[in-house]
Amino acid sequence: MIEPARRSGGERWDGRCVLVVGLGASGNAAAHALLDLGAVVRVTEAGAGALAQTRAEGLREAGAEVELGGHDLARLDADVAIMSPGIAPDSAVARALWRKGVEVWSEIELAYRLARCEFLAVTGTNGKTTTTSLLAAMLAEGGIPSAAAGNIGLPLVEAVGTLPENGAVAAEVSSFQLASIDRFRARVAVVLNVAEDHTDWHGSFKQYAAAKGRIVANQQPEDFYLPNLEDDVAMGIARRTAARVIPFSAESAPTEGIGVDAGLVLWRGGMVLSCDDIPLPGRAGLVDTVAAAGAALAYGVGPDAVVRAIKGFHAPRHRLEVIAEFDGVTYIDDSKATNPHATLTAVKGLDNVVLIAGGRSKGIDLSVLARTVPPVIAVVALGEAAPEIVRTFEGLVPVKQVPTMVHAVRLAKEQARSPGSVLLSPGCASLDMYESYARRGDHFSQTVRASHDGDPKAPSQGREDG
Repeated sequence: MIEPARRSGGERWDGRCVLVVGLGASGNAAAHALLDLGAVVRVTEAGAGALAQTRAEGLREAGAEVELGGHDLARLDADVAIMSPGIAPDSAVARALWRKGVEVWSEIELAYRLARCEFLAVTGTNGKTTTTSLLAAMLAEGGIPSAAAGNIGLPLVEAVGTLPENGAVAAEVSSFQLASIDRFRARVAVVLNVAEDHTDWHGSFKQYAAAKGRIVANQQPEDFYLPNLEDDVAMGIARRTAARVIPFSAESAPTEGIGVDAGLVLWRGGMVLSCDDIPLPGRAGLVDTVAAAGAALAYGVGPDAVVRAIKGFHAPRHRLEVIAEFDGVTYIDDSKATNPHATLTAVKGLDNVVLIAGGRSKGIDLSVLARTVPPVIAVVALGEAAPEIVRTFEGLVPVKQVPTMVHAVRLAKEQARSPGSVLLSPGCASLDMYESYARRGDHFSQTVRASHDGDPKAPSQGREDG
C-alpha cells in the first residue's frame, strides 16, 4: 500500500452561513452534514414534490431554513453556496450568485474539505458507474476501508463521514461536479473517454471537455493519472497534470501502464488475469475492467485482490446487464447509455445485434450511430428521436419506428438471429417516455420476460402513454 497523503479531516464551520441550492440526495446530505458541524444552513429548492417536502421537514427539525417552490434571488447572501449538479451555470440562480460574488462549490468540493480519507476519482462520458463500482470492490478486497460514492448514488458527503484516515472513496464524478471545484484533489484520477454530451448544460464540447480535465487540477507528483490511451482528450489531459501518468488500453499493453495483449490483461508487462475471467460483456466491459484494475494497482492494491474482485463482480444494473437468453439470443439492458458514444461502445464485442435506440437526444447529433453497423443487423427506433434514428440507418440495415417498448421488444424478437443479441442501448435520455433510465431498463426487462412467457398482457409502460 502506498503511503497516504495525510488529511487533517475537515474545516471549521461554526457560524458560517451556507446556502444549499437544490434538495436532491447530495443537497440533502450536504445540508445535514453542515448542520452537524455548526453551520447556519439555508436550503432553496425549485420543486415542491412529496420527496422535497419530506426532506424539508427533516431539515427544518434539524435547524435549517428551507425554501421550496422556487429560488428567492434577493436572499442568496452566504459565505459559500453548495450547488446541485443538475442546475446549469446559466440558470437564474447561478447567475445571481455570481453577481453577488458568492463562492459556489459542487458536492465533491465540499466532501473533499470534510474528508479524512483519500479520493480515487473516475470520470468519462461513459462507463463511470461500472468502473467506480469495480474499483471500490478492489479496494475492499485489498483490505482498505472504502466506499463507492458520488454520481453513482451514495452522496460523497455521507461516504466520507464514515471513512477513516487510512480509507479511500471510489468517487464517480461528473463534468457538472468538476466544473465547480477549488481544492479537490484526486490521489488517483481516471478519465475513461470524452465524447459529445451535455453540451446543453456546458454550452459547447470544448467547455465540457475542459470540465472533465479539471479532475487533475490539484494533483501532485506523488499522485496518479490514468488516461485511456485510445482517447485523444484523455491523453491531452495528461499534459496538464503534475501526477505520474499511467495509460490504460483495451487494445494494446502499454509498457508503463495496463492493457491487453493476446487475451491477457498485463500490468507493466506482467500478467494480471485472462480476459476470459472478466464477467462484463463486450469491449466496454473490458475497458472498464482494465481502467479499474490500473487505478487499484497504482494505489497499491495487490494483484491477487484485484483478480478476486473482478471474478466476483456483478455489473451495476442497466449497464450492459444480461437479463435473459432465449433460443441463442441474449437480451441486454444498456438503458444507461444516454448518448451515442455509449451505444458505439456497447456494440463492440457483440455479434448480430438488433439495436433498440431512441429517446430524447439532448441536441446531440445521432448520425454517428451509423458506425454501429456492423455488428448491428437491424434497428428498432422509439421516442422523440425515432425519426432521426430512422434517417440514420435507412439504406444500411432494416429500421422501423415503433410507438412503445412493447412493440420494440416484439419486433426485435422477430428480427433476432442465433447466435446474437437484442440490445437496448438507446443513445438518448429517457425523459420523453420514462421518469429515469432505470425505469426504462426495468420496463425492457419486464417486457422481454413477458414476451417469452407467452403472457399476452403487456406490463405497465411507465410514462409512454402520458
